[in-house]
Amino acid sequence: MKRIAILVSVLFSCLFAVSCNKDDNGKNNADPAQLGIAVKDVEGVIVVPKSQTKTLELTVVADPKSAEAYTITLGANPGLVASYNAANGTSYQMLPAEAYSFTSTTVMLPRYGAKSTTCELRLKGEGCVLDQVYLLPVVIDGVQGGTNFTAPDEKAAYILFQMGAAAAEGAGTQDKPYLINSIDTFMLIDKLLKDDASVYFKMTEDVDFANVTFTDEEPWRPINYAADDDAVDIAEKRMVVFDGNNHKISNFTAGGAIFGVLTGSVQNLTIENADITCTIGNAGGILAGTAGTSASADNLVIKNVKVVKSKLNNDYKRTGGLVGWLKAGTVENVEVECTIVGEQQVGGIAGRVESGSIINCSASGTITAGSYYSGGLVGYAAGIDVKNSHAGVNVTHLQGNYSRAGGLIGQLEGNANIEKCYATGNVEGAGHMAGGLVGVIGGEASVVNISKSYATGNVTIPHGESGNWAHAGGLVGTLSSLGASVTISNCYATGTILARRYSSGFVGSLYEKAKAAKELKITNCYSTCDISGIMVADRCGIVLGLNDGGQGDPATVITCTGFVAWNVSERLFSYAESVPEAGNYYGTEGTVSAQADKLGWSKDIWDLSGALPSLK
Repeated sequence: MKRIAILVSVLFSCLFAVSCNKDDNGKNNADPAQLGIAVKDVEGVIVVPKSQTKTLELTVVADPKSAEAYTITLGANPGLVASYNAANGTSYQMLPAEAYSFTSTTVMLPRYGAKSTTCELRLKGEGCVLDQVYLLPVVIDGVQGGTNFTAPDEKAAYILFQMGAAAAEGAGTQDKPYLINSIDTFMLIDKLLKDDASVYFKMTEDVDFANVTFTDEEPWRPINYAADDDAVDIAEKRMVVFDGNNHKISNFTAGGAIFGVLTGSVQNLTIENADITCTIGNAGGILAGTAGTSASADNLVIKNVKVVKSKLNNDYKRTGGLVGWLKAGTVENVEVECTIVGEQQVGGIAGRVESGSIINCSASGTITAGSYYSGGLVGYAAGIDVKNSHAGVNVTHLQGNYSRAGGLIGQLEGNANIEKCYATGNVEGAGHMAGGLVGVIGGEASVVNISKSYATGNVTIPHGESGNWAHAGGLVGTLSSLGASVTISNCYATGTILARRYSSGFVGSLYEKAKAAKELKITNCYSTCDISGIMVADRCGIVLGLNDGGQGDPATVITCTGFVAWNVSERLFSYAESVPEAGNYYGTEGTVSAQADKLGWSKDIWDLSGALPSLK
């Protein structure tokens, strides 16, 4: 029995010795495992465009395989840069600390394993000089779990990094738009535009300009800027299709709009905390100086865009919180919150509109205009269609003999339609002509329809040295459009009027006696405006003040039916009885809603349940 036990013991000892000295491939594991670092898919210098990031996969390899399991810590060793340069005849600098980071510095090497788990190293160009090559030595910084290993310096990973010029991913096509993910890729947009072609862009990250300062030596140049008329013709044919992808451009402080000339489309974008003082271009806006082309309204769509907490200052004309000059196009679902200072043609959305549609839009803030044409939504419009939009903008004119200021639109010319809109801001004109909703309906022959709209702001034209005129109205300041047909239906005004003369709680005046407007038709409207400050008592009224149209040849045809003139200030129904009281109500008996009900107002349009009618 003893002999058998001894033989078993000897055999076991031999087997144990073999297992300790050979791995499954028969290689002797008594030798220390030499640990080194492997970098996946890297050869030569790694070039990363400015403001982009490159991620590398790192593993630790063991040769021979170790009989022990290790927890290995990786790190950077700047001390190896000098020895690397001496051995290779180079003069690289250490990669700046802000240009690299490890997602994790720890990997696991299993027992009898030849390869560890993976960690990631991220490289970017922060702190780097463009096109300079840097060195990053990555070493094994610590090993836990055993002692039978070596980690020599020559087994470190020596990574060469170079920050290249910024580049935008994508091809600029509808299927593969250029991707905007940083300030640097944003600044490439201008270079990527093409003549007579559409180029597509899509934001994938917010872009914050908080740390960017434009100077006189390096000023901001608006994207697609055009210095003269010939350049504008070329710029208008560069179509930009820009999808903000619900991202934000913030803290943009510059001497001009983001786009100089904009055609194409911009959508799904927020611009926050912009501060623009226009020193370049013939129109000033936050998003664009000029937008659209006279050739076609289809050349521009701005949709689902917000401009919030922003400031705009322009000493020239055509100033708008969104665009300075809208030549043609559609603006839809746009919200602007902005403090605006301009000279002429100043508006919360657009300073000047040649032809365009504004749908489901709003503006808030303040407007201070130096001279003519200002409105909470649009300063001057030659032809416009506005629906379901409103302005809560206080509009102030500093000087000028003819302010032409309105809570929604300063001056309307050409064909216009305003439907389901309202203005709640106060309007103060330095000279003449101001209205709670529209300052002036002017220009040559046109058809203007204002329906289901209202104004609640106060209209003030202080007594000054600008003569003895005023032309202020709770809804419209004055109608001076030659040969125009103007229809106002299902509208109201409730603010107060402070003016010198020629004013009313609804339409301030008809002001062209030589060539009067063709007709003014008012249906199912009301005014509760209190009128004060009148110095010539017989030149005002609740419905209409001055009627120069009655002296025209032919005279303006005025029809007014279903009007409730709530005479709180005991003013005339209309100046010189130019609007007949028959078919209307003038007084303070009962409520406005009760009188409107007696006049047969449509309850499909009006809610008459309260003291004052409200539009459904």
